[in-house]
Formats: sequence, structure tokens, C-alpha cells
Amino acid sequence: MPNLKDIKRRIVSVKNTQKITHAMKLVSAAKFARANHAVIAARPYGDGFEEMVEKVVVAAGDVPSRLTEKRGQFKRELLILVATDRGLCGSLNSTLFKIANRFVKQRSEDGIAFDVVAWGRRSGMFCRKVRWKLINEKEKVTEKPRYEVAKGLAHDVVQTYLDGTYDTVHVAFVEFKNALSQVPVIKQVLPVSPKQKSATEGASNIIMEPVAAKLLEPVLQRLVVSQVFRILLESAASEHGARMTAMDSATKNAKEVIRKLTLQYNRGRQAAITKELIEITSGADAL
Repeated sequence: MPNLKDIKRRIVSVKNTQKITHAMKLVSAAKFARANHAVIAARPYGDGFEEMVEKVVVAAGDVPSRLTEKRGQFKRELLILVATDRGLCGSLNSTLFKIANRFVKQRSEDGIAFDVVAWGRRSGMFCRKVRWKLINEKEKVTEKPRYEVAKGLAHDVVQTYLDGTYDTVHVAFVEFKNALSQVPVIKQVLPVSPKQKSATEGASNIIMEPVAAKLLEPVLQRLVVSQVFRILLESAASEHGARMTAMDSATKNAKEVIRKLTLQYNRGRQAAITKELIEITSGADAL
């Protein structure tokens, strides 16, 4: 059984840890409020713009576009893995990595080669751990999501795809539901593939000015920018929500540990006092 000094030292240590986790919870709560507002505000525009572009693609018909054409048999694909830069956010990253690993393994069994782009320090660490072919790595892309950053990232993605090296581009990220629920998702961003059922409705009523041949390519590139920006917002909100929840749980666990250690300390102290009283009483009786 540890002595009273060791127990007292552990209580002080856990209290200091509790202060840190509580402070991190408050910081994450403030960041989460901003990220939550940003992602909720961006969703209507993102959904509406994506639906509009899909209808434009259907209305354009046989107008050729390098961003919509399917390249026959898939031989090499690009996976963009979007994770956090820091830890202490529960199982957010590990759940995403499991889904991404399963996806890559399944596609590899079909004879498809994969290259990976890592957005976020944790994703780069994971890729090196499992020895995936990492062709590019960027950090702090979800720290403060900005449209200008998303535009630059999307430009790199589009240019990489247009080079002809990859047949498809997928993005693995965590979609935000609420502070307690974040769902890992793998989404295909290139080539642009309309959802036929929703896209065909009303497509015949669309009038394009200028002609579709000039309009289609810039609109599709803007769609990729919108999707990348949405992904960054979703990832940021998921990270702050998960960290806030994890730090809240850690603070409560620290409180429970302090209670148990305090109880153990009081029992040990009471036992020591009782032992001293018995020794004093025994000595007095001996005299």
C-alpha cells in the first residue's frame, strides 16, 4: 500500500491534470462554437451549388469536359486523407484511419494502385506508419479554414487529376453531425459524377449563357473548390467537437480519481492515527 505522501502527491498531480483538461475543454468549446456556425452556414450553399452543377452537367449532354469524363478501367487512384494536426480528440482520427485503411485494402485487392495526399499532421504520421506512398503533405489546413486556402488546395487537386496520372480522386474526412457524433466519410470529388435521379429533374429547363462548352469547365472547377472548402469546415467542426467532448470526459474522470484517492488518503490517515492511539494506550497500560 502506498504511503500517505505518495497518495498526496498523486492527488496534486491529478488535480493539475484536471485543470489542464478543463482549460482545453473551454478553449475547444469556444472554437467549436465558431466552427459549428461556419459549417451550418456553408451547407445550404454547398448543397444548392452542387445540385445546380449536376443539373448543368446533365443539361450539357455530350459537351466534353476533362473533369467529368470517365477514363475506362481504373488503374491508379489518389486518396486525400484529412485528419487533425493535434491529438486529444478521442477516437476521431483512429476511426477515420480504419475506414481509409479498409477502403485502400479493398481497392488494392481489385488491382488498383494508390497514392496518398495527407492534409493534417496526424494523417501524414499514419501514412508513414502503414507505409503508404505519400506524394504530398500539408499541415494546419483545418486550423482556420479559409476559402483562399481551399481554392489553392482544390487547384492542386484539379491539376493533379488533369495530368492524367490518376483515374479518380477520393477524399477521406470526418463529416460533422453534432458535438457527440462525427462520421468518417470517403467521397469521390473527381471525376464529377451527377446523381442521376436528382440531377435529371429540371435539367431540361436550364438555359446556359454563354454556351455549355465555355461554361462547363469553370463551373466544375468552382464545384471542386466548394467541396474542398466544405470538407475543411466539416473536419474543423468535427475536431473541436470531439476534443471538447473528450476533454469534458477526461475532466470528469479526473474528478472521480481525485475522489477515490482522497478516500484512500483519509482511510490511511485514520488508520495511522488509530495505530498511534493504540500504541499510546498500550504504553500507558504497561506503566
